[in-house]
Amino acid sequence: MFKYICILLAVIATEVIAKSMFPMPRLPNSCSQISVRRDIISLPQDELLRFIRVVREMHRRGWMDGFGSMHDHISHQIHGNEQFFAWHRRFLRHFEILMQEIDPGVMLPYWNWGTYWQSPVADPVLTGAYFGGNGRPGDNCVVEGAQARWGRNYPTRNCLTRRFRYGATTGAFWPMRAVRDVMNTAKTHAQFRSRIENGAHGIVHLGLGGDFETMYAPVDVLFFMHHAMIDKIWAEWQSRDPLRYRNVDGYDSQRIPVTANSLMPFYSEEVGTALATNGPGYCYVYDDVPAAPSGAMFRTSRRANFAAFKAAVNNTSEQQAPEAVADSDDATDVPAGNEFHVKHAFNDTMDFRPPSPMSTEWLRGRHMDVAEAARMQALVNNVVAQINTERRQQRAAAAAAAAAV
Repeated sequence: MFKYICILLAVIATEVIAKSMFPMPRLPNSCSQISVRRDIISLPQDELLRFIRVVREMHRRGWMDGFGSMHDHISHQIHGNEQFFAWHRRFLRHFEILMQEIDPGVMLPYWNWGTYWQSPVADPVLTGAYFGGNGRPGDNCVVEGAQARWGRNYPTRNCLTRRFRYGATTGAFWPMRAVRDVMNTAKTHAQFRSRIENGAHGIVHLGLGGDFETMYAPVDVLFFMHHAMIDKIWAEWQSRDPLRYRNVDGYDSQRIPVTANSLMPFYSEEVGTALATNGPGYCYVYDDVPAAPSGAMFRTSRRANFAAFKAAVNNTSEQQAPEAVADSDDATDVPAGNEFHVKHAFNDTMDFRPPSPMSTEWLRGRHMDVAEAARMQALVNNVVAQINTERRQQRAAAAAAAAAV
């Protein structure tokens, strides 16, 4: 019993210290406007460069370390259970609000990894034109793109790292057809969360590796764009049934039922307040997802009591700025090149490959469901097989048409 009391006190102390050291802007009570989150590939160059400048400033202030620490310390409470979607939506909004304290016109974009699912290394997002790809041999430090030579101080002082799953490649991610199969078959929040978390979500973390496959992954800006994509997928599933903007089901990490009135870890706000992206305090939609109807939103008669510390964004005396592992980047420097619409070259005569299974050890180390991951592996294998069958049929039809001429 004494052991568990000590653990509880340590968690509480960590949360109090984190809240006192890290900017905790209060959510607005209403929306003055509804903004749009868009695919990062679709951003005009000037908007992309504004986003890059903002996240570099957040890194300079030590805030990326703060996000990594927060996520790491409560990881068991926000993964493998029904806090996953709502908590991460709130976490992304926290990040976005701090972005907007630096540049009010900047929105968090999402990274649609489904576009280059078969060969993610061909994705421009993972090149020097955007946020860099694999870490360099030897130390796995990211040395190209917007985060080139970033340092971090959490959990130890090091460079920002990525280590692709298969050395030079990440392996395949999920095709969007498989994601939509889950959307079409999952009827409850608990079903949908479990299938996405243990499938499309996890394979990206594993594929990029390095810091990205740890619970302090938010030290990497790509974490927020990846989770914006996961949030977008959830928003699309919600849009198919108005009840999904008010109701949740399933359990939290302590096997206590989760409802719209349950409180989110760290933020101590009701889960229901995070169920609509265009609800009070969130104030955004995705570029191709319908907004929640106002009449369908969760209503609360109170704002849950929570410790919200409005820290001045220029006061960084309590956060040590990360040191670069090599010469510091010029803060005004931006990625060179014009690779915003690189074409994805596939060999049409070859079958696509599904993502390889995530190992039991890896899954358990991240509070994930081994049995659900196996079911999702079977689902994505089947979808990729269907895609390959259709491609073979198309090739055969094209060959027959050419022969008939």
